[in-house]
Amino acid sequence: MALDVHRVDASAKTVEHIFSARAGPLEGTLARSHPVPASGSRPLSFLAWAAILLAIIAFNGYAIEQLRAGDARVLGRENGPLENAQLLLMVPALALFWFAWLRGLGAVRVAGALLAMIGTIAFTREVDFDSLTGGSAWFDWLVAHGLQDGLLAFFGLATVLYLFLQRRFIWGLLQLGLRWQAWPCVAFVLLLATANFYLNDLTGSTGHFWEELVETNGYFLFALAAWQHSKLIGDPEFDSPLEARG
Repeated sequence: MALDVHRVDASAKTVEHIFSARAGPLEGTLARSHPVPASGSRPLSFLAWAAILLAIIAFNGYAIEQLRAGDARVLGRENGPLENAQLLLMVPALALFWFAWLRGLGAVRVAGALLAMIGTIAFTREVDFDSLTGGSAWFDWLVAHGLQDGLLAFFGLATVLYLFLQRRFIWGLLQLGLRWQAWPCVAFVLLLATANFYLNDLTGSTGHFWEELVETNGYFLFALAAWQHSKLIGDPEFDSPLEARG
């Protein structure tokens, strides 16, 4: 029996179109195959881990050396080097988590969106809105009437609502959180909790320095967690639709 190659090819394209349509307009546009990671990438991953950890150690060593030199007030002041470093670290972290939301599937997509929202809350909290005033009267009025608190409440409610709407993925999210690769995200939460509930009560420039340094290390780990999460895009176990895993 003769095989009509053109008909088979057309059928394959039809099936691909159906799956893309079921994935939704955005995910259909960004539909992609799941590449299998090459074993040769492991040495590069080890070198990347080593470079990141050395950068964190070097940064902390420099900060503590400045503390010994009597520059704690300069490093830990509002809009100082430590706070600016926190904001800079949040930029690639948020970009990677949003990328995981756009390109991921299933629990990887939902976790990426949730962590991006949580990161946005942290970013909004760290921004000194008072330093941005003076440009326009309406913005100054919003800042004076609780713009930052309003944004924090909005993003917080959006995070809770999104988690409720995606509650069918809760088991997959728990599985992601229990993997050992999730330790940077867990450490990020612990460090920020320590800085806000313990170190925040310390007085003087030295106390504020330690609070900001611990927070900066937390944001280092948050960026590391974002890099780790983005590597799950294409993972055959976690980066798949819920129906496919069931």
